[in-house]
Amino acid sequence: MNDKEHINPIVKFAVERRVTMTMAVLGIFVLGYLSLTRLPLEFMPSFSSNSIWVSAPYSSSSPEEVERLIVRPLEDILGTINGIDTLSATASATEGSVNITFKDNVDMDLAAVDVRDRIDRVRHLLPDDLRRIRIRRFQSTDIPVFRFHLSAEWDKDRFYEFTEQVVQRRLERLEGVASVEVRGIRKRELQVQLRPSRLQAAGLDARDITSVLRNNHVNLSGGYIKEGPRKLIVRSVGEFRTVEEIEKLLIGTSGVRIQDVADVSYTYPRQDNFNYLNDNEAVTLSVFKASTANLLAVVDGAKAELEIIKAMPSAEGLETRILMDSSVDVRQGLGQLRNAGLLGGGLAVVFLFLFLRKVRTTALVAISIPISIILTFVILYFLRQLGLVTTTINVVSLMGLMLAVGMLVDNSVVVIESISRHFTDLDEDPRTAALRGTTAVAMPIIASTLTTMCVFIPMIFLAATGGGFMRFMLDIGITICIVMVSSLLVALTVVPMVASVLLDGETKKETKLTEVLETGYGWVIGFTLRHRFVFCLAIVGMLYGSYVLLGTIERTFSPRTMARQISINVDTPRSYSLEQTRELYAEVAKILNEKQEELDISDVVYRYSRTGGRSRGGFRGSRKIDIYLVDEAEAKRPVREIRDAIRDVLPTKAGVDFKIAQSTGHGGHGGGSFGVNLDLKGDDMAVLELVAERVVSALEDTSWARDVDSTLDSGTDEIHVSVDRERALASGLSTQAVAFSISSALSSRPISRISADDREVDLVVQFREQDRSTLDQLKKMPIMSSAAVLSIGAMADFEIQQGPRRIEREDKRPKLSITANTNTAGASFRMQGQVSEIMNSISLPPGYEWGFGRSWGRAQQDWGNALFAFIFALGLIYLIMAALFESFVQPFTIMFAIPFAFIGVGIVLKLTSQPLDNMANMGLIILVGVVVNNAIVLIAHINHLRLQGVPRDEAIVVGGTHRLRPILMTALTTILGLFPMVAPLIFPGFLGTAEGRAGNWAPVGLVILAGLTTSTFLTLVIIPTIYSLVDDSTRFFGKIVRAA
Repeated sequence: MNDKEHINPIVKFAVERRVTMTMAVLGIFVLGYLSLTRLPLEFMPSFSSNSIWVSAPYSSSSPEEVERLIVRPLEDILGTINGIDTLSATASATEGSVNITFKDNVDMDLAAVDVRDRIDRVRHLLPDDLRRIRIRRFQSTDIPVFRFHLSAEWDKDRFYEFTEQVVQRRLERLEGVASVEVRGIRKRELQVQLRPSRLQAAGLDARDITSVLRNNHVNLSGGYIKEGPRKLIVRSVGEFRTVEEIEKLLIGTSGVRIQDVADVSYTYPRQDNFNYLNDNEAVTLSVFKASTANLLAVVDGAKAELEIIKAMPSAEGLETRILMDSSVDVRQGLGQLRNAGLLGGGLAVVFLFLFLRKVRTTALVAISIPISIILTFVILYFLRQLGLVTTTINVVSLMGLMLAVGMLVDNSVVVIESISRHFTDLDEDPRTAALRGTTAVAMPIIASTLTTMCVFIPMIFLAATGGGFMRFMLDIGITICIVMVSSLLVALTVVPMVASVLLDGETKKETKLTEVLETGYGWVIGFTLRHRFVFCLAIVGMLYGSYVLLGTIERTFSPRTMARQISINVDTPRSYSLEQTRELYAEVAKILNEKQEELDISDVVYRYSRTGGRSRGGFRGSRKIDIYLVDEAEAKRPVREIRDAIRDVLPTKAGVDFKIAQSTGHGGHGGGSFGVNLDLKGDDMAVLELVAERVVSALEDTSWARDVDSTLDSGTDEIHVSVDRERALASGLSTQAVAFSISSALSSRPISRISADDREVDLVVQFREQDRSTLDQLKKMPIMSSAAVLSIGAMADFEIQQGPRRIEREDKRPKLSITANTNTAGASFRMQGQVSEIMNSISLPPGYEWGFGRSWGRAQQDWGNALFAFIFALGLIYLIMAALFESFVQPFTIMFAIPFAFIGVGIVLKLTSQPLDNMANMGLIILVGVVVNNAIVLIAHINHLRLQGVPRDEAIVVGGTHRLRPILMTALTTILGLFPMVAPLIFPGFLGTAEGRAGNWAPVGLVILAGLTTSTFLTLVIIPTIYSLVDDSTRFFGKIVRAA
């Protein structure tokens, strides 16, 4: 070897310092183990939303009152904050809430401070008995890692106490558990139940009782006094501590005590909701992990503790139903990564051996797989320690690793093939072959690695500005980039070092397969070069055909998640009592449980609440039946088929409407429906209701829409009490006094909290249930005037009217939402167009508007981001290739490989009936950086031969035959590495099922596999022809320029 010959210094160091490199590899294994055990293990990537949710609980009210007293003042003041994108609000009978969504470039920490400051400014305008306002910004830590139902055929007191005192407390004591949230328990309260007849006899009304309790239940700081050297704090202590204190409290100077006019006792509030698991009353517990805790350890510990609790003698009859177990997804991801690595890597090694027929060379490529993966964890750990990335081990980053398994051997394959060619064809010794062979391909594999990595740079930009879907894809990009860097480092150091040792004694004979392939391929290239224009016409025809084919592929927003759960929303007439509703739900549950075996049903959960709400883990469902299906491995029928069968067995009841819930994509419910939602906005709710009825009717008349639903409901009956001001004034009463008296007697809003008898509970004052059940009793309710005790009916008129269950607003205007489903997979985009035609045919009054819901807006943004990332990636790839080849023209030759990939994508998506969704778009973006690698390796070698004086056409043929084997090997290893990921989608039942998570991530691998397959073979045939045409064109135009 000539001493003056240029050898890559990294390669030279690795080959000449074998002991150092061996120690480095051993160090990688040690650091890899330490890094892997210290990297955080999570369900999803860490994130914080750009929305802030403000909630003000206010029970025993009406939606109109909550809107007027709470929602509108909050809207007015919060709307003055800068950077707001949308401001939406909801008013129900128990709560007012405002959701503020900020623009992507807003500092959310400062925004949260602004929200608190604005609320403090209007706190005095809100009701005095509004006890608290909650402000929450949704974060990844607000997603529970474990959620389960608990039920038992016990009495209520025992069940509630066991849940709170045993289950919740024992789970919260576990290491790594941040909190445990319990939903479905009715809290005991201390009720002062008034007796109207006794009040009237004593000359009192409800206001008197409320006032005396508030005035006598107070602890107040009185400052401090100095007594000698001591400084003593003075506190007035007057809070009630026992029920007896309240009962014996005097009311005024009449000698009447609370116990004379009321019953004081601990009891449960009136039930207005229920939650059942398989006909047993149930509660739901959600376990949240600490930010630094290991997810698997937390969930495993919680499940083990739950089994210990169930084994307790006092827990006999306790049943559990796991609703969410994020450890399953993480373990599946780790298992699928392992399977992908073993199966994909094993298949890749087998095919490499078929090409090379050399055991040592094949083994050399095989050992690069574990070294690259372990090095990936080392780099990821240290980047996290330096604060450069926040990526953890989660289901998203694991998907990135699975995608990268097939690509991580590409660089090693190219290097070892080049070394093998120098060793075999040029008859060089192993050391020289390792140095020269690796140096010859160093720049091409660096460029191909950069092109693969650069497609993720747009995602970094989009994720930094809160780019919706791209925010989650950032972890995939970072993971793949680290894998590619690791594989490049291994290819340039470990592979040539080991090759310089292992090749000593290896046979130099080429395989028959290689000789046949190279001879045949050389003839094909020569044929295409002699018939270039015919092949150009064929190229144009294929590209046009792919364009037409892709146009027929359905587009949709979310991945086609077929969650093993189906939800049914139930609308009942407003005349239905709580017990009638429970009986209806129980009837449906009984029908479904009788068909458990036939419909793959595991459990049926049904719940109802008069008003919605929200908890840390998300929105609380109401009026819903959830059907949990058996695990994917035990499934006998697809979810969509089960959903249709369930629709057929639902009972028919007058005024009752069952609607299969629309799928929400990732982790959503509903069993895989696909649909659309739209919003109607205007100033008058009555007008909106009329428009909504027309829209719902028009959608129900179509053949493609089903399960049409809207937030326009039957409402609830309300009694409107209109006070006659003249009669009230004549009695010495005001309208406010009458209203306050009614509220004091009927409202379930606590007047205070009381710590009595070793418990802290709400203190509630109201009439007994039997004294406030009818309109006549309301009319006879006593109220104390200045002269006598009167009845409410003597000074007010009563009218029964219908009021809404909930009022929704957006940007300070009333809003109604309409949803509809379709059974056609991937038909969301087409359905949007059909809905638009219907809406355009409906004339809206001036000032009223319609639009697709926020999910549609976010989907549109995701598609725009995908297009931006695609174009951005193309530009970056061009920059890299132009710098590599020192040419403005040749990069266009290489980029012709990209449209060839779309041919395969269109064919495979059509054959598998897969829509073009967000995950498929992700695959297209990654594909851009992958498919050009083969063309880079090919063109780089052709250019190298031409620089040595080889004529162009001969260089094309020789360069093609030289690079045929590495191109085929790298393409096949990538394709085979992706096969375990996409196999459940292409061959359902093989290596898993297409339902569940496979429906999310498989389209990414499917698109890459299909595009890479067609691009590889068409690149080998067509790129040489395009290269020659571009070269001729460059020469022609060069002559014109020189002649000018």
